[in-house]
Amino acid sequence: MGLRRLKQHNGELKGGAKASSAGRPWSLACLIQGFKDRSEACRFESKWKSLSRKLSRKKNKECSSTSLLLQHREAALSQARAAFACSYLRIEWQLKP
Repeated sequence: MGLRRLKQHNGELKGGAKASSAGRPWSLACLIQGFKDRSEACRFESKWKSLSRKLSRKKNKECSSTSLLLQHREAALSQARAAFACSYLRIEWQLKP
């Protein structure tokens, strides 16, 4: 399902979020597998995005903007995992945060 979702975000398939159109093309940084169903995956994604928006962003001139963004997403992901108590999920980072 992860690759399908990425294609939606990039506008290659219908159903992608309009909010994601500004960052196109998106690349796969993290793949999360093992959700019980689509509903759980959507709730998790929503929670992760919400927490990501609330976290303050660190500024570091020595790190690339991509690296800082991945670090920010990883911190929000840790909070989302704690909120969901979903230790059964498999998380694979494709890009290093």
